Amino acid sequence: MQGKKYIKNIENGIDDFKNSEMKIRQIDQVSSEVLVVSWEDGDQSFLFLKKLRANCPCAACKDERENADPLKVLAYDPDSLELKRWRWVGRYAIALDWSDGHNTGIYTYEYLRELSE
Repeated sequence: MQGKKYIKNIENGIDDFKNSEMKIRQIDQVSSEVLVVSWEDGDQSFLFLKKLRANCPCAACKDERENADPLKVLAYDPDSLELKRWRWVGRYAIALDWSDGHNTGIYTYEYLRELSE
């Protein structure tokens, strides 16, 4: 079922379908630090590239965040924050290509809204 999100209602033992048709109208990089997503519903999401990179949803980055050594000092690399391009992933997400070659994170529309300022 395209355009629908399946939700299992465990308490009542019934299945519900929730319309989750989030659609992006436009994506603009308005500065070297901010990406703006304009949604079909008229809302706008302001996304800081530093936050997008720090919350990359790919398996490697997620694992590094979840199993982080509290004594490990992470080197700040300003080059890794430069967004080279973005690309559509189906009708539900975008992928971001960073200047250091990292490009495996798939940011769902829902996740983009969660990360927005």
